[in-house]
Amino acid sequence: MPLNPDHFLQTAEGRITTPERNAWAWRRCHEELPQALRQLGPSGVLYVLVGAQGAGKSTWARARKIAEPDCVIFDAILVKREERAPILLEARNAGVSAVAVWFQTPLHVCLARNAVRPADEVADERGLRNVYAAVEPPSEQEGFTSVWLVHGEA
Repeated sequence: MPLNPDHFLQTAEGRITTPERNAWAWRRCHEELPQALRQLGPSGVLYVLVGAQGAGKSTWARARKIAEPDCVIFDAILVKREERAPILLEARNAGVSAVAVWFQTPLHVCLARNAVRPADEVADERGLRNVYAAVEPPSEQEGFTSVWLVHGEA
């Protein structure tokens, strides 16, 4: 099951973002996570994706769901440890292994990919640059079982 705040922002007219809708979308993801982990069970895996917009997270998530349909994927930027902490707590409470998938895609690739997205999905360039600069590397000390590195195109 993919959990992505952007999915909750989709409407028939496209993705609609406001501060209120964004906050609501994040709450929905966090509300659905415990149930998804319970359904997964202790033999399953939660993948927590870390990286800027345009790094390739959603593309990776779609491919992973084909290869491993029973996993749970939290597909969001999640660049700060404090943003990942409640997700890791839920995984720990459910007895589920949490794997960080850290996207180390070069900034120029993220910017180029962002520029060709549909208009309602384009991230503000300054915001994308800020997110890219703010990434706190995920680590096993946070509570991840392991950290996988994904190197995007150069």
